[in-house]
This record gives sequence, C-alpha cells and structure tokens, in this order.
Amino acid sequence: MALEQQPAPPGFPREEFAALVRRLPKYGRLAWALARDPRLSRVRRVALAAAAAYVFSPIDLVPGIIPVAGQLDDLAIALAAIRLALDGLRPEVRAERLAAAGLAQAELNDDIRTLGAIAGWAARTGVRLGRQLASNAIDAGSRFAERLIGAGRDLQRRRRQPLWPRQPDWPRQPDWPQQSGGPRQPR
Repeated sequence: MALEQQPAPPGFPREEFAALVRRLPKYGRLAWALARDPRLSRVRRVALAAAAAYVFSPIDLVPGIIPVAGQLDDLAIALAAIRLALDGLRPEVRAERLAAAGLAQAELNDDIRTLGAIAGWAARTGVRLGRQLASNAIDAGSRFAERLIGAGRDLQRRRRQPLWPRQPDWPRQPDWPQQSGGPRQPR
C-alpha cells in the first residue's frame, strides 16, 4: 500500500514558521555583525563562527536530506549561538545590535519557541508515520504467511496423491490366473 500525501496535521506552526523563514536574512546580518563586534568576548565570537561552520558544513548531527529535521538542527544551532552571543552584551548594546538588524528580543524568543514546536510536531508525525508503516508491514507479512501456509498445505496434499500410479509392493502378484504347466503361452 502506497503512502498517501496528507495535509500537515494540526499542530504545525505554519505562520510562525513562515515568519521565522522571512527573518533568516536578518539573523544572518545579526550574526555577521556580532562576530565582528569587539565588545563581544572571544569565546562567544568563536561560538558564532562554530555555529556558522556547522550550518554550512555537509557533516551534520541530523543529515540535511531528512526533511524538516535536517534543517531544524541547523536553525537551532544558529539561533542558540546568536542568543549566546547576545547574552554576552550589555542590555543597551544588545538592543542596539538587534535594532540594527531589524529584530527584537521577543522575535528571537518566539523563533526559538517555534523551533521547539516544530520539533514536537516532527516527533509526533514521525511516530504516527512509523506506526502506520509498521501496521502496513505487519498486514503484508500476515498475508504473505497465509499464502505460504496455503502453499505448504497444497504441497502436502499433492504428496499424498502421487503424480503417477504407485507400483505394487514386491513380490508382485500376477494379474492373470496361473495355469499349470508353466508360463502362459501366446496364442
């Protein structure tokens, strides 16, 4: 049975995700500005650089070919590094950097919550899909087992009925009456 394409189950934060995607260029500009900011400690700048390397690296914790989850881990790492860097700045400098990128602290917090909601949705959907696939596999396996058992029964019946007439037991009993005087003579 082929899996049918279904609309996204309830619970997927579609509007919030669209807003997060629209803000990605702003997050890129913010990360670039924070990495070049001398007021930020070296450790926090290295964390930003490591997050950027992780995002652009083909080697990921969750491979990018896995839909949603492959991109979700990259976004989570990037936003966590940006938040770490912002936490290392004084509140007025943090507000200045966010405003220069066209962002607010509330938007960053909302986007991190959105990533959590998407991760929860992906987990629920994966479990539901896994159950459906397991159920389909069990059904197919039981149908196969029924066919196999039926074929075994047919084979067993055929063994009881030989394909050619069975040879009589030895010594063979003649099918003609014995006449005295030796073997039967042709006429």
